[in-house]
Amino acid sequence: MRRDESTHRTAAGIVAGLVAGTAFLLTMAVDIALTRYKSNDLRLLSGMVPGGGRIWPILGTAMHFFNSAALGAVYAHVEDRLPGRGWVKGTMFGLAENMILWPIITILDRVHPEIKRGTLQPFNRFTPFMQEILRHIAYGAVLGWAYEFLRKKN
Repeated sequence: MRRDESTHRTAAGIVAGLVAGTAFLLTMAVDIALTRYKSNDLRLLSGMVPGGGRIWPILGTAMHFFNSAALGAVYAHVEDRLPGRGWVKGTMFGLAENMILWPIITILDRVHPEIKRGTLQPFNRFTPFMQEILRHIAYGAVLGWAYEFLRKKN
């Protein structure tokens, strides 16, 4: 792959990742409202930084979008190895990322300061597991669709 092609793929992946990160947050807001189980990824992320719990909306959002963009960049370089249309590829990618990282939740539930204090509900339960599946489907489907759209445009 030529350098300019690789750069274009990465840039498209980053933009698609940011759009998909927004879909993730919208899905999170809806699923928390429907289930009333407050498994907030922004609090989870920010709480891993010493003192981050106090500024969780800002820090958690920044960390979330950084992760979304980084995953989008990775997706840009593996999507051609996945079968199906863009949204299908993205959904598989999003679900794979969730399944690969989920075992970390068992550790975080024991050591995360916000969970230990009770300001964040544990994640290693059925409801938050299903919430994360929905969130990652939303992220992945939008990532794949947006990336495909951006690549066709140029």
